[in-house]
Amino acid sequence: MKGKQQLIALTSVFLAGSVLLAACGGNEKNDVSNTTKPIEQEGPLPIIVFARQNAAEAVAKDNPLLKELEKRTNTDLNITWVPVNTLAEKTKITISSGDIPEMMYIENVFDSLFVQAAFDGAFWDLTPYIKDYPNLSALPQTIWDNSKIQGKNYVVPRPRPLEGGGSMPLLRKDWLDKLGLPVPETIDEFYEAAKAFTEKDPDGNGKADTYGIAGDVSPNTMGSYAWIEQAFTRSPSTTGFLLKDGELSPAVFDPGIKSALEFMKKAYEENVIPADFAVMKNSQARDAFMGNKAGMLGSSIKPQWLFTEALRKIEPTGDIYPVPYITGPLGKYAQKDIGYFGSYAIPKKVPEEKMKKILAVLDKGLTPEVGDLASYGLKDVHYKALDGDDSYIMATEQAKTDNISPILNNLANLFSTYNKYSNAFLAGIPQDLYDRNKEVIDEREKVSVSNPSHGLISETYMVIGPDLEKKIQDLKVQVIMNKEPLSAWDEFVNKLKEDPQLQKATAEMNEAYKNK
Repeated sequence: MKGKQQLIALTSVFLAGSVLLAACGGNEKNDVSNTTKPIEQEGPLPIIVFARQNAAEAVAKDNPLLKELEKRTNTDLNITWVPVNTLAEKTKITISSGDIPEMMYIENVFDSLFVQAAFDGAFWDLTPYIKDYPNLSALPQTIWDNSKIQGKNYVVPRPRPLEGGGSMPLLRKDWLDKLGLPVPETIDEFYEAAKAFTEKDPDGNGKADTYGIAGDVSPNTMGSYAWIEQAFTRSPSTTGFLLKDGELSPAVFDPGIKSALEFMKKAYEENVIPADFAVMKNSQARDAFMGNKAGMLGSSIKPQWLFTEALRKIEPTGDIYPVPYITGPLGKYAQKDIGYFGSYAIPKKVPEEKMKKILAVLDKGLTPEVGDLASYGLKDVHYKALDGDDSYIMATEQAKTDNISPILNNLANLFSTYNKYSNAFLAGIPQDLYDRNKEVIDEREKVSVSNPSHGLISETYMVIGPDLEKKIQDLKVQVIMNKEPLSAWDEFVNKLKEDPQLQKATAEMNEAYKNK
């Protein structure tokens, strides 16, 4: 499937025996090569693997697609599939036992147990070797940097796109057009549009039953409203640490957080956000957005077509647009993601020569020859091209039989290709919306900001952080709902500035930042 983009379906699969799946455009080019570092040996390379299991069932050893993957990578994979709901516990038990598989899936690179094990020499430092593998070294450097622990790569990250994720506003462009409003750029213009969505009857039913911004909050963050804070601080980090003048400081101290509170407080008072925003679930916020009742929702680009398709059943001309950026007090902002989800580590007990061969297998896994096979299966077996066009394919019943679900595909946890436009695509998306989404991603790439504190470890903050973040979030909600005056926020922040534990955590974070 040379040249095929990564196919990701977030819709239900096999509802009526088979489902139409649209790939991301056959002419796009993955940043990989089919020329990989040779895996030199006699016979298949045996590898003991610890892998993440998404689907209800593990992949059997005699699965035909697994057999084909082994053939193409010249391996004999002995895989322990670990269900998601027991993954964290099983990971800790496995690392603590010291009996670590030769290729081990690590969900959180910065988990304290894995970090300590890496520092203690339990895993290979792969940093010096990456340059020798063409596809691994071709991944964006940001992905490697974001998976480093104190300047060293102990894992091979499973790549994901850097742009198009996070919590940026999706908005009802058709409502803007109806009300004669331009697409907002500044944070003030976003408020004006949201207020108009609340007050000017954009759905035309003559009732005051719409509001500007849908969303949900979590116990520790502003959830899908986080984009408002990020616009004021120009940073994805709103609960941890921000970089100011070369130094990290707690985000709670940033005046932009207070400005965002004022924005939200006003929105609450003027019914621009729902009165029950603090207890609204994510599914309820999405339902309101898809149900023609809300004008904005903080989200990644990925579900844009999912929302639009549902909306058009109610409003045929509905148009949900992912904005390229927001201009706040500090300039244009869009969120840059970390670029990976999960990773693989190799324990030091594996001899160096075999470790290099495992890296060659992971390098091969980034090619369309292997990565696309793991994602989609075999042509004419697990999918069929429609009208002879490999850009649009239909999953077969055999895909279901062979445990190759486009949503919960365990084998894609082993190998997958890298595609910067993955977040622009969803199964069934019309070409014009897909092209527009790609343009948005290109625009975001010009201004997007990464989280400077990602991956930095403070032992003190690991202890105090969860409780502190909950206290901060609780006060934010109280202020927004007028249960506490805005002055309570100033008093809280001033008191925190004198907290010795937070001061110690800040010092540790800055030390980690310097050593990154």
